[in-house]
Amino acid sequence: MNSLDMLAYRLFGKKVSSNIEGHKLLRGNIRKARIAVPVDYYICSAYLYSLCSGIFGAFVGLIIGGHVANIFEIQRFFISTDHMPYVLPAFSVIFSLILFVGTAWITFRLFLHYPLIKANIRQSYIDQSLPHGVAYMYALTKSGGVTVHDAFRSLSEHSHVYGLAADEFGYIVRDMDYFGMDVLSAIRNCSSTTSSTNLKAFLDGILFVISSGGDLNSYLRSKTDQFHLDATKQQKTFLEMLGVLAEAYVAVFVVGPIFMIIILVVFGFMGSGSMPILYTLIYLLIPVGTLFYLVLLSTISNNSVDTHSTIVKNKLNSFPDVRINEKTDVDDALIGRLLHNEKVFRLKHFLAHPFASVKKDPSCIFYITIPVGIIYLLYIIDTNSITLNLSLIGFKLHNMNIEGAMVLDDYVMFATLLVFVPFVIFYESKARRIRSMEDEFPEFLNRLASINEAGILLIDAINMVAQTKIGVLQSEVRRMQKGLSWGQDLSSVFMEFESRVKTTMNSRIITLLVKASESTSDIIGVLHIAAKDAELQQNLRKERSTEMAVYLFIVYISFAVFLFIIYVLTAYFIPSIPNTTDMAAGMPLNINFDPDEFFMLFFHASLIQGFCSGLVAGQMGSGNLAAGVKHSMIMMLTSYVIFTLLI
Repeated sequence: MNSLDMLAYRLFGKKVSSNIEGHKLLRGNIRKARIAVPVDYYICSAYLYSLCSGIFGAFVGLIIGGHVANIFEIQRFFISTDHMPYVLPAFSVIFSLILFVGTAWITFRLFLHYPLIKANIRQSYIDQSLPHGVAYMYALTKSGGVTVHDAFRSLSEHSHVYGLAADEFGYIVRDMDYFGMDVLSAIRNCSSTTSSTNLKAFLDGILFVISSGGDLNSYLRSKTDQFHLDATKQQKTFLEMLGVLAEAYVAVFVVGPIFMIIILVVFGFMGSGSMPILYTLIYLLIPVGTLFYLVLLSTISNNSVDTHSTIVKNKLNSFPDVRINEKTDVDDALIGRLLHNEKVFRLKHFLAHPFASVKKDPSCIFYITIPVGIIYLLYIIDTNSITLNLSLIGFKLHNMNIEGAMVLDDYVMFATLLVFVPFVIFYESKARRIRSMEDEFPEFLNRLASINEAGILLIDAINMVAQTKIGVLQSEVRRMQKGLSWGQDLSSVFMEFESRVKTTMNSRIITLLVKASESTSDIIGVLHIAAKDAELQQNLRKERSTEMAVYLFIVYISFAVFLFIIYVLTAYFIPSIPNTTDMAAGMPLNINFDPDEFFMLFFHASLIQGFCSGLVAGQMGSGNLAAGVKHSMIMMLTSYVIFTLLI
């Protein structure tokens, strides 16, 4: 809680506390969302922020109230001229009061619904990672040497790998360590407060098994199999929902804009002043609408190609009996210099080995391409003396210098390709390599298990597999073999492999192998569990890729239709419109329209639609926005070629 929360409680605490029993549902949602704020403090904060937003709305109402009155011509409703001087101030005050009440009410309702929304999102993420977390606990307890408390603790320590499901088990460990609860009470408390019904059912089952003295390992084995089946069913439901969203995107953000463009173009020829609306549609509504759609997709999607890395720091305690001096200002300065030198070293390493850095993290290429693209554009603008006359105040984009914008279009396109194409090359290269490794990883684990079943040690099994052909993974296995030959232990070799191949699937499997091998001697069983979990993740990814290929094709087809209609309007419809009085021959047409302006608008519309559609295609196909950059570049380049060569 911050100082604003404390201030809110001082202002509204007594009023809220007197009616605290009326907010039981909100209290439950706050606990399910894991928001670390008491319900009375939360409601007080809602009151304070609502009041502040209402005041801000009232201030905005006073500023724009007069403009709104002029737009709707409020004065014409008053016959008497004596009241005319008071109309605009009175309307501004009334409009300000409406905005005050409206913004305050909306803000307060959003505060009340936010915990429920966050709890639902949290439930989705818990359900996605729960099957892998249960498989991890099953591997730990397979030989019976690990208690349920130790399994919960071990899983909670790897929340960076197993996600929010591991966080939920961390609350069980917290209740036992800090609040003195026994394991049954801690499990019961977590079961009553979690937002996931699947996790609640799982914890209730554990309660029954422990209370009745049943076999915990058998229960975990059955739940692992059940969750694997449930994950497949949930994937099918999720893909069906993605299909509906894909169809909705085509209808709302592709067919809808082209329909509106046609109507606005016709109205523009009639002189109805529709050009500002057309500018707003192309430059504002399409990008903003696509942005909200991408946020929706990222909220409900399970990112199956997650390549981010997490560094876990462990504090060494090798010399607990050595006295440590208190840190001084000199030490702080020294630590600051060390951190600064570390940043300088990273920068020098990037400059000295840019290819290796970009190959490891493709987004690093933007440190080079974005400045180059900006410098290129500034040079072109300065060299050609291009002025656009842009004024974002009042949204006067339609007053821009059309000729200057059309000259700049080609260079902006080149700069865009210069910024994004190198990223696409490195990203797709890395993604293809990672997909190949993930496809081969289950087979690698099965080979290790088969060799180990013959009585051969796991280290020797890795040496034997390194001599066979297993595709892209072979180079990594040989690096593991070299590490073992140099005297490294098996856990270190596995963890180094995990740091080189940074994917969610790889991190889960390697963590399972390392921790389970430390707690059980049944390596064969652990390898089979890891292989089965890897096969599940691989099958889910392939199923999503196969199913979404159809909708990826639909996105491309819809964009092709959009581009074809834009091409027809630009190449045939606009040139046939009369632009002189003699040609108009008495027709009610606007003869002052500029064909070049329409050409520029349609060209920009195709580029913007192509960029947005590409991002949506990538997000739907693989759950990763970066995967859509490739589609965006293809669509934008197609639009550019058509407008350059065919029109």
